[in-house]
Amino acid sequence: MLIHLKYRYTILGKIFFSPDASDFRFSVPLEGSSPVIVELIPSGNEVEASHTVEVSEEMSNFLQNGILEVPSTLYDELRMITINPSLATKRVLNLVKYGLNCINLDERLISHKSAEWSIDKAEWKILPSKITATLDSYGIHPLNTNTVSAIQQCIQNGFEPFLALRHLHKARIENIPHYKWIDATIAAELAIKEFLIRLKPEIATLLLEMPSPPLHKLYGTVLESFGMQRSPKIKQIARGVEIRNKLVHKPEEMKITPEEANTYVRDMEIAIYHLLISLYPNDPNVKYFYYTVTLEDALSS
Repeated sequence: MLIHLKYRYTILGKIFFSPDASDFRFSVPLEGSSPVIVELIPSGNEVEASHTVEVSEEMSNFLQNGILEVPSTLYDELRMITINPSLATKRVLNLVKYGLNCINLDERLISHKSAEWSIDKAEWKILPSKITATLDSYGIHPLNTNTVSAIQQCIQNGFEPFLALRHLHKARIENIPHYKWIDATIAAELAIKEFLIRLKPEIATLLLEMPSPPLHKLYGTVLESFGMQRSPKIKQIARGVEIRNKLVHKPEEMKITPEEANTYVRDMEIAIYHLLISLYPNDPNVKYFYYTVTLEDALSS
């Protein structure tokens, strides 16, 4: 059966429309599918995406029964028929953002508002959806008497956090899995170089000016060559770099889920704190944070 879909999205950030602007319509062709009509609505800072799609008899019966709880047998089909409006909308807004230098448009572009379906476009009904949620938790350490003492101890011990932690923190608060993964990989790349330079300052020029070995080797055999323990996250580092390269060079071929990105950020955090505890083995604060992140990792597994 052929059904019509109508999606509403809120535009995240700001697009500057001309004062006399009305609604703007775009037709986005999709391979193996009818075009998606994407309409930007300045008055509501919204986007409406409409699409016609063929559904199975099982999906048709489910929709017409009016049941909102999606059976597991229809998860994949529902995902496939609803993904195109989102992809088409993001394609349009991505061109607006970068083609028109619209820097105030958020990187996430849109947030979902509503989804409806219809047989004849006369009567619209709510399109059921499978509700999912992604949770990511990190320990928070408030400033108090104990933590003030810990900071003072770091000062006295001459401890300096890696600059790589800036990118790690950026990865942790990033909402888009694509960029989350890239920032976490950058953090890992910077951290191992900072570690080796602090460990052996005489190799700084060689390390910074010459091509480096693959990242997983830096965290593996290179660490071992200096009498250090290899990283506990070697496999994740190797896979992470491979995926990062695909995200940078062939982003359309690589899709990262929020769960995968959060797990990868935590893996890189453990890898970085493993370097810090190797560099400062007697620092109680470094020990505390390393064992904290490894415990959080174990609890989330």
